[in-house]
Amino acid sequence: QFTEFHPELDWFTIKGEHVEVHYHNGAERTAKVVAKIADEVWEPICSLYDYEPDKVHYVIKDIDDYSNGATYFFDNKIEIWTSALDFDLRGTHNWLRNVISHEFTHMVQIQAAMKLSRSVPAVFLQMINYQEERRPDLLYGYPNYVISYPIATVNVPAWFAEGTAQYMRQEFDYDNWDSHRDMILRSYVLDGNMLTWNEMGVFGKTSLGNESVYNSGFALTRYIAQKYGEDKISEITKKLGKLGNFTIDAAFEDVLGKDGNEIYTEWQNYLVEDYTKRTEKIKSNLVEGEKIADKGFGNFYPTFRKDGKKIYYISNKSSDYFSPSSIFEYDIETKEEKALVGGVRSTYSWIPGQNKILYSKITEDNPDWYNVHDLFIYDIDEDDEIRLTNNLRANQPNISNDGSKIVFIFQKDGTTNLGVVDIDGSNFNALTNFSNGEQVYNPKFSNDDSFIIFDYSYHQTRDIAKVNTDGTGYEFVIKTEKDERNPVFDKNGNIIYASDETGIYNIYSFNPSTKEKKQLTNVIGGAFMPDVNDDGELTYSGYTSTGYKIFYIKNEEQKEVIPTASYVWRKNPPLDMSKPKGDIDQFDIASLKNFNDYETPEYTKTKYSGAFSSLTFFPFIRFDNYNTENTFWQRIKPGLYVTSNDMLNR
Repeated sequence: QFTEFHPELDWFTIKGEHVEVHYHNGAERTAKVVAKIADEVWEPICSLYDYEPDKVHYVIKDIDDYSNGATYFFDNKIEIWTSALDFDLRGTHNWLRNVISHEFTHMVQIQAAMKLSRSVPAVFLQMINYQEERRPDLLYGYPNYVISYPIATVNVPAWFAEGTAQYMRQEFDYDNWDSHRDMILRSYVLDGNMLTWNEMGVFGKTSLGNESVYNSGFALTRYIAQKYGEDKISEITKKLGKLGNFTIDAAFEDVLGKDGNEIYTEWQNYLVEDYTKRTEKIKSNLVEGEKIADKGFGNFYPTFRKDGKKIYYISNKSSDYFSPSSIFEYDIETKEEKALVGGVRSTYSWIPGQNKILYSKITEDNPDWYNVHDLFIYDIDEDDEIRLTNNLRANQPNISNDGSKIVFIFQKDGTTNLGVVDIDGSNFNALTNFSNGEQVYNPKFSNDDSFIIFDYSYHQTRDIAKVNTDGTGYEFVIKTEKDERNPVFDKNGNIIYASDETGIYNIYSFNPSTKEKKQLTNVIGGAFMPDVNDDGELTYSGYTSTGYKIFYIKNEEQKEVIPTASYVWRKNPPLDMSKPKGDIDQFDIASLKNFNDYETPEYTKTKYSGAFSSLTFFPFIRFDNYNTENTFWQRIKPGLYVTSNDMLNR
């Protein structure tokens, strides 16, 4: 559905120096920013690979609550969804700067690796055989088997394609080796659970498996650039385009003098030694509590029930992906658990004094079948679900302590804001009015319901901010160069939150009055999404090499943390060195890094009148033995498939 054309929308086009951007009504801000970014990153990325594509068409969509980018490198088309990525296996970066540079790097790098031009994606070898019986009253007999084997003209393995796309130009700093990426690789390395060389070449069929290919690819690309030189990325790409090279091992041999397994083993051995040394202090003071839910790789948003005796959480359990998750209940005393509500992936909140739970979920029961978030309440006693909002794009809800209001995030044109409705879903009011791609997350009411606390991000990482329930008094509460997220309140009004202050996410408490801060966990993986009961006991979602699990940690154990027993963070891993290609100084990197996307050039908007990809050719050679009297050479039938597509898939 995400690639379908939507004729009910009005579509427009704006043109930049190198690109055309096609978008529908309601997505104009994003389209202008995309055009600006696409032109700004064009030359630096092309320069790295010594390759420049033809004009690129961007298609912008703000139709579904779906976040992604997709590059059609044979068609010179890139599709961008405006919703910013909020993914538990990635850090937070400016969405459009990141995704445009990522997808355009795909376009350049993959086209540079093609053995022929982008007009010839593959050559087919085909064979058609028929049943022995021939009937004169039929034009053709019935084929009993058809073989069609494509010989692709591009063979870039998944890890290298995604590794280089994340590397883009490292000077941009639109994507970097952040604490999430380090957490995933570190956990794999220390548990002896790294992807093998062959596993890195294909995506992993699960949310965690797919992301592990991205993660490992980015790490190995950085290793090659730092140890052997950034120019080797371009040289390997070009060698993949050599007619006789059908594996990246062959390209490695040509450029690095070593095959893939040698490079992989060299990199793996370095990582094991390096991560082992940098985590020694943590291992001497590990404070993580008890793991109470470890089935599945997506266990999130644990919360205590009011009496503190039960913990609720979201889990994907045996599912291969994050999205088919449910709400589960865990009894701390009996250690038994049960499923409560299925099909829920968002945060959730109990209505005070009632056995009803509020959450958000994506539904397509909307005009034109748009997939967007809305608010629902599930009555556990009556086994009944009620939809509260319609097409509001409301997510991550939280109920006020008096049970009268719901706060949530909602999005439009690539920007998220805070909204509030009454407990029955009526009387919508926007609490914030961001309009330039700002992102907010995880709103929570204060203990007295006078203000909302939440995560905020625009460029890199997140900070913690607050706003009064009437929309006034917006200000930052915790703002550093590090990442602070997932704030909640304890009974005394202290803020309990997650931060990567040491390079590893841990749980902290912060007293807003005294500014006193305490570290409450000391983990090797990562600790996120905390909740605290009235006894000071914590529950949180902790990352391990097999995904996110739920942990429970008592008050006394939290006091065992030694803040100096911390991780040795490396700012420019893996080798903390650079061997640049030498071309970057010709570009104004300072302005690219310190961008201002609040302002965009003036573009002339025209109604979309149709734009087609250039012709694509698929030659084939077919062995067709329908006529048994034909000679061998008469049965050889060459041919050609020719295609072209409208950029909007009309």
